[in-house]
Amino acid sequence: MKSPGRWWIRAWNLALAGALSQIGFIPVVAVVGAMFCGLWLDLRLGTRPVLTAACMLLGATLGLIVMVRAAITAAAQFRMGEPGPRRKPGPPPVPSQGEDESSPWGS
Repeated sequence: MKSPGRWWIRAWNLALAGALSQIGFIPVVAVVGAMFCGLWLDLRLGTRPVLTAACMLLGATLGLIVMVRAAITAAAQFRMGEPGPRRKPGPPPVPSQGEDESSPWGS
């Protein structure tokens, strides 16, 4: 049986999946933009293939870094459970007076 409050989780995840499907274009745009920038610089400075190649390598590197960071950030936003505030990781709970501190299972 579906819970009536879970529809928003599905909608949120579908929206994020749509955004993630477009993340692969980031390196392509970075490389093509860097190529045009390198060609323009080569025409201005007269260093025909050098700056184009350097800009394309720089664009590919930066494009991959941005793509990975965007994918990790978006993937962290997926919801799996019931709505509510996300619990931030904190220190482990302090054992009470009667518990054995040597084992986390108490035996």
